[in-house]
Amino acid sequence: HTAKTTAEMHEGRWEMAGKRVVESSQLRSWSVLVFGHQMGMPPALLRTFINQYVKICVELGIDIQQTSPPVKYATAWNDIEKVMAEAKQLSESHGDRSQLVLCILPFNSVSLYGEIKRVAMTVVGVQTQCVQSSNVRSHNPKLLTSIALKMNVKLGGFTADLHTDDLPGLSQIPTMILSADVNHTTEAGGMSVAAILSSTDAQARRFAGTVLQHPQRMEYIENFDTIIRQSLRLFHQSTGGLKPQRIIYYRDGVNDAQMQAVKQIELAAIYRGCQLVDPEYRPLVTLVLIRKRHHSRFFLDRGNCEPGTCVSGGVVSPAVFSFYLLAHRSPFGVSKPAYYLVLHDDCRFDAEELKRLTYNLSYMYPIVTRSVTMPASLYYAHRLTGKGRLQLNRAFNTLPYFMKTPDKELPFLVPVHEALRDTMYFM
Repeated sequence: HTAKTTAEMHEGRWEMAGKRVVESSQLRSWSVLVFGHQMGMPPALLRTFINQYVKICVELGIDIQQTSPPVKYATAWNDIEKVMAEAKQLSESHGDRSQLVLCILPFNSVSLYGEIKRVAMTVVGVQTQCVQSSNVRSHNPKLLTSIALKMNVKLGGFTADLHTDDLPGLSQIPTMILSADVNHTTEAGGMSVAAILSSTDAQARRFAGTVLQHPQRMEYIENFDTIIRQSLRLFHQSTGGLKPQRIIYYRDGVNDAQMQAVKQIELAAIYRGCQLVDPEYRPLVTLVLIRKRHHSRFFLDRGNCEPGTCVSGGVVSPAVFSFYLLAHRSPFGVSKPAYYLVLHDDCRFDAEELKRLTYNLSYMYPIVTRSVTMPASLYYAHRLTGKGRLQLNRAFNTLPYFMKTPDKELPFLVPVHEALRDTMYFM
């Protein structure tokens, strides 16, 4: 449900028309940075886009206090750090700390986008939202709504919430949702990037992320206990002193050969991380592996199965409790379900309860108005591995190899600016 309204679901999606976000952010200080000349992006056209964007934000309930942000044209791109710093300073002319720089890109450039994000996340320390100039000219309402929802999340808001009885195990018992993914590459010496996300509130809306450098093709996450300790401290701080009694860990990207190693190493690390907070502290932990790369499909004679379809017998693993869950409606072709394997369950979830929780968490992805394939926290992990590469933005084999120093600043952590730490900058 959104603020004071309940959205009706139809085939796993809902409409935001006439509705407001459940938790709105406040935008007091921002600027627009155009990469190009005024001939390519005339001020009148840009002003029309900004007015339409502000109108959409207001309709969604987002508090835009500065409706006419200052605009800067950057015609030389050889020094992005200087340009971004000037745009940030321009938005601080009224005394408030800069919250956002809206960047207009002339074309789809991976290198320009990557450099903007690297500078914003590690040097300047400001939230950014990139828009291609072709979208500025069209200013499509649906696109503007999508951009506004992303901005709202980055600034601390949230789109929609589920009723409390739709999140079994979360509403009654303090529970932390934990997700992780490891992404590999064949470039730059074969280094990998790991992302760990943990919820910071009791409703599993807000998440904080950590990015780690990883050696070549290593699947399990080293120094996981230190990350868990940091996550628990942040949860305790954000919830007013609560300690999670349950930790539900969704882990992506593990094959059969590595499954037991990941279970033994990372599960033990979670318990060690809890003991680093308090030697007597031992919450209940449930470990669920997710797989997307499989060949199983389920469909009816008349087309795709409905979102929420679950298959837990006949074609699943006989060794562990597992199930296929189709959480979304595919607009093209046959919908592909995600496959879940429950490797460890201290929480002793009822089978239907865990399925329902997993399904409903797929509705918590705040930049779309539909369910997605997996719980939203796994999408955050995927986004964070990509943003982690942009944060590094140089060859992995030139980076210092990390050391095991759990009680100090961790050298294997991929840096993010202090102003963005513990925010959802990766959206």
